[in-house]
Amino acid sequence: MLAVIDASGNLALYDAQGKNPKRVTTDAAAARKLYQWPTWSTDGRLAFFGASADPKDPYSLRAFLISNPAASTTIQTLYTSAEDVFTYPYWSTGDCAPGCRDLALLYTPGDGTPLTVRMLRDDNGTFTDRVIGKDAPFYYSFSPDGSQMIWFRSGDQLDIYDVAADRTSPLSDTPGTFNSPMWSPVSPTQILFATQGTVAATSDLVIADGAARRVLLTGQDAPIAFAWSPDARYVASVAGFAQVIISDAATGKEVSRSSQSNIVAHFWSPTSDKIAYIVVNRDAPAPQARLISNGKTPVQQATGGLTAFVMDVQTGNSQPLATFNPSRDYVYLLNFADQFARSHSLWSPDGRWFTLAEQDENKPPAVFIVDTTQTAAPQKVTDGSIGIWSWK
Repeated sequence: MLAVIDASGNLALYDAQGKNPKRVTTDAAAARKLYQWPTWSTDGRLAFFGASADPKDPYSLRAFLISNPAASTTIQTLYTSAEDVFTYPYWSTGDCAPGCRDLALLYTPGDGTPLTVRMLRDDNGTFTDRVIGKDAPFYYSFSPDGSQMIWFRSGDQLDIYDVAADRTSPLSDTPGTFNSPMWSPVSPTQILFATQGTVAATSDLVIADGAARRVLLTGQDAPIAFAWSPDARYVASVAGFAQVIISDAATGKEVSRSSQSNIVAHFWSPTSDKIAYIVVNRDAPAPQARLISNGKTPVQQATGGLTAFVMDVQTGNSQPLATFNPSRDYVYLLNFADQFARSHSLWSPDGRWFTLAEQDENKPPAVFIVDTTQTAAPQKVTDGSIGIWSWK
């Protein structure tokens, strides 16, 4: 299923072909009520978020839940705040107990304190929440069973967080220049992050396994973005907005690399045989004013003309999918792509369709899906700002 925030600000669900919409909300209104950021769990739950200036029911942040969208669009409320502002959500990748899932919600508190992560728990329809950490910036990734998280806070601190014990254990590594660490999608002990390189202003890409450290790449230009493939056989990385490099996760040997540079984001196919990446159509990305910030320092704002490519991992052969101007929500996702790629899928579960959201001058934004298995024009789904695929 494809969850779309449409041009009216409402949420709708589309089928595996991007057709047959099912309306979830209908009451969004400009300057009064909005819905945003549909977020699927790997077991099929759907969260989304909203804000309302309706005097009958005002809130600055509300987290909504649909337990089983395939069967019913009944909406429940996970969390409500009168002053907090949404920043980013991420479902745990494993159960906290049978029928129990955690949703780590990052938000900007209304009281001026740092970015906060609140853990929202859906335990078979019983909802609880608790604050687990504060800092800025704050990036995180779940272990495969959801029992632990790797945190990267304040740009200089890596921690392991035990969810059940509500306890952090610091790592002694000196972080390099990157945003989001990543726990292996299959290993309960292996974590991917960057450490400070021996050459000034560079980073080394490492896999931590308990106390052991294995270096995959050394002397990488800053910043470096990276991601394990879903089957954990490969690691994709982009250093200094240059090329996508695919490395064998076991040996560090280069498998392939893209022929394009100026890459601001990359996204693994669920089938691990392809990777999509987004190229800025200019000489180099430049710092621009950011949207809602997830940190202290300027980000590289992906604006202007972009081209999406898809690359065969084994051969390195790439084909262009589309050139487009991104919608506001798509820009936000690209600004923090290495975090969003852990939690939000632009790929359909079968690895066929890739999602784009375009904003052309004097037109409403529109969501498109592109068939990556053949050369074909993008297929418009609907006017809207973002489309996110379910994981299965």
